[in-house]
Amino acid sequence: MKNKIENFLYENGIGEAGFCPIDVENPFNLPYAVSFTVPLSDAVIDGITNEPTHTYFHHYRTVNAFIDNTALKVGLMLAREGYRYACIPASQSVNGLQGIFSHKYAAVMSGLGTIGKSGLFLSNKFGPRVRLGTILTDYPFACKAQPKESVCGNCRLCVDACPAMAITGNEWKAGETRENIVDAKACSDYMKREFQHIGRGVVCGICMRICPRSK
Repeated sequence: MKNKIENFLYENGIGEAGFCPIDVENPFNLPYAVSFTVPLSDAVIDGITNEPTHTYFHHYRTVNAFIDNTALKVGLMLAREGYRYACIPASQSVNGLQGIFSHKYAAVMSGLGTIGKSGLFLSNKFGPRVRLGTILTDYPFACKAQPKESVCGNCRLCVDACPAMAITGNEWKAGETRENIVDAKACSDYMKREFQHIGRGVVCGICMRICPRSK
């Protein structure tokens, strides 16, 4: 099953795939996760300056739809073999500024990357220029958690570039809260106030564009 899922994901254009056990609570009580990345377009991301572009807004939403569709197909593969699954929406907030389960947690525990000072997931291969997909399941994958440490070091490019001044500059450490590295409310409030003319729910992208891990 693991090979089938990996082959399906790579044949359909994803960037990286990983598997991990889940040692935190989730609303579905499913003990394993499939995590995958979808690389974003460098041409589109490089077009971001002091605000997101209309093209980036469209690209972001299109990739989210692709992730949801791809995750569902993986879930159906698992269901066909008699296993339970739950696809985590690519972009959804149900508890204020948080989703029902952390894509970043699954991606880090699957060994696909780490978390930057910006609070963004940093893929081993693509840096922050990815979107994440997650499927929770009870299929017993042969895998182990593989969290990696932060790779930011003394870099402060995202800290200094953030127009909302929402990034603290602290390095991410496993087990710490998001608030230690980024003020999610300050980020969200700024985007709603400054970028709504581009589209409802638009995200900034400046910290992603400037990150040297993208190169």
